[in-house]
Amino acid sequence: MGNASRPGTVVVREIDHDPFAVDGEQYVVRELVWNGIDGRSYDLVRRSDDQVLTEDQSFDFHPTDAQIAAVLEQHGLDAELETCKMCRKEILVATAHRHDSGWVGTCCWDERLRMTA
Repeated sequence: MGNASRPGTVVVREIDHDPFAVDGEQYVVRELVWNGIDGRSYDLVRRSDDQVLTEDQSFDFHPTDAQIAAVLEQHGLDAELETCKMCRKEILVATAHRHDSGWVGTCCWDERLRMTA
């Protein structure tokens, strides 16, 4: 578990971000807060069995949808990506919103768009 007196050796808090589904399975980005340091790490976790899919290498920042898709693909899942029609970022279809003739990611989705969907 680590030496509690050494900064960055013990997870003191876990924060699960909004879950999303891919191929009927729920996933979550889990933010890890470490003792005595400001830095955080982020893991991709399958909720059904709490398996950490980024066990070999956590992210230093909240992963992009393209990074999440790459991890899922390493585990044999096809995480479909589209392009956000507002900001042009790659987005997971699983978390995107259909709007008119395109997709809007969580990066740009807000209540004003919900009213026009």
